[in-house]
Amino acid sequence: MKEIIDPRIKNIVAIFQDSNCSYSKNPPYHPGKIYPEYPFSNEFIDQNSSSCDAYEAIRNLLYLMNYDRENFGKPEWNPLGHLIKPGYKVVLKPNFVLHYNEGGYDIFASLTHSSIIRAIADYVLIALKGQGRLIIAEAPQMNCELDKLENALKLNSIIDFYSKHSPVKLEFVDIRKLTCKYDYDKGYFPSDSFVINENADPLGYEIINLGEDSYLHNLPGLENLYGADYDRSFTVLNHSNGVHRYCVSKTVLEADTVICLPKLKTHKKVGVTLNIKLLVGINGDKNYLAHYRIGTPENDGDEFPSTDKADIKLYRKFNRFFSDYFFARRSKFGDKLYVLIKSISQPVLNFIREKNIITKPDLKDRIFGGNWYGNDTAWRMALDLARIFIYADSNGKMQSEPQRNILSIVDGIIAGEGDGPMSPEPFHAGTLIGGENILAVDTASATLMGFSYRKIKMLKFGWEEKKYPLVKFEPGCTIINSNVTQLNKKNVTNCIYFKFKPHPNWVNHIELD
Repeated sequence: MKEIIDPRIKNIVAIFQDSNCSYSKNPPYHPGKIYPEYPFSNEFIDQNSSSCDAYEAIRNLLYLMNYDRENFGKPEWNPLGHLIKPGYKVVLKPNFVLHYNEGGYDIFASLTHSSIIRAIADYVLIALKGQGRLIIAEAPQMNCELDKLENALKLNSIIDFYSKHSPVKLEFVDIRKLTCKYDYDKGYFPSDSFVINENADPLGYEIINLGEDSYLHNLPGLENLYGADYDRSFTVLNHSNGVHRYCVSKTVLEADTVICLPKLKTHKKVGVTLNIKLLVGINGDKNYLAHYRIGTPENDGDEFPSTDKADIKLYRKFNRFFSDYFFARRSKFGDKLYVLIKSISQPVLNFIREKNIITKPDLKDRIFGGNWYGNDTAWRMALDLARIFIYADSNGKMQSEPQRNILSIVDGIIAGEGDGPMSPEPFHAGTLIGGENILAVDTASATLMGFSYRKIKMLKFGWEEKKYPLVKFEPGCTIINSNVTQLNKKNVTNCIYFKFKPHPNWVNHIELD
């Protein structure tokens, strides 16, 4: 029988910070020293690892979380034993958004590092005591190429090591039903690159309808919703007339314990990428996810802010026309026509801007895709998924009590600032943040970054949720346990430590006063 530790009452957040902390560099990311509780042979040690590697940082974080403290330093130390029992099915949910950093920066400003996964997997193995399942489950962006992702992560080195030396194997499941490739030279997704795999999750999916309980219910402009594909009709169909559906992985729903491993970084649509935004990766088909509403606020849209410039309006209409009438139909003719028109119109537009016939676009005019502080859609989708994550049972039915054990460990050894989540600049924070309540952890993380959770709707409204509450305490009732004196015994609203750069389109709209 599964024992559920109620995450809604867990008000402790641990923060480990060491400016000298770094990721392990050598796959499969063995620890740099022999720990009494280490579940493998002493021959599997990385002698070249730094004094404070990811393994050491994870170990220190679990200690700060007060896990099995009486046995710390002993072979029987089992820090995850209260969350994981022998025979449990445990899912690790990392952040593998894309196979490269679009800004050309360190890819691990974007992705959860594999050495974090290896360390936490070892402590899961200790708790399972040789019985159960351990699965990495993720749904990256639809144009993420797994072979290139593996080249960066070296995740297979850990999977192979577990296959040879562990009684519990480490599995990886890519739960995306839809994949495609983006043509960066031409600036769109070619029609012949889309591939659908209905059986990506071997256990299948549950279509969960939140109905009138959805944060999207009664939102003006639902007919303008945009999902992840050019064809908006599917997204609108699943979020209209009192229906709000999500396609959730059975691998996740059937888990006894889920360990979230998000990245500490900024986000263009919701402000920050942490646990709650990470949960878009439990949804197998991203066309169920409402990312924004096309148009401007005066037309019940939040795709971009309003403008009085005729050329900007025309350019936006041109892109919308092609998206809705050509790309959505996935025809090669539409592809070729778009490339032809763009090859003619873009040079003409650049010429007349250079001659000052029309003014060059400023930062506000270059906003697109709901990538700004005015996005009033994406945070609603993220909070819908957070409630599903906590309250949906293995059959996709919403219950009144939490349905699985949850642990969060935010990877901020190298964090991401600026143009996240796809192009963040690396910020070496040397930090891990942990806890069992994802909202408390996210709020602490945002505050630590120098952002106000009250200005991030995904967090602000999370604290106000009533029917499916994410917490049963107030922000001020939280407690920070940290190795840093400046942070220790603070709460999630005042644990300020860093000053991250926001996404450019969030500047002056997210920072702490």
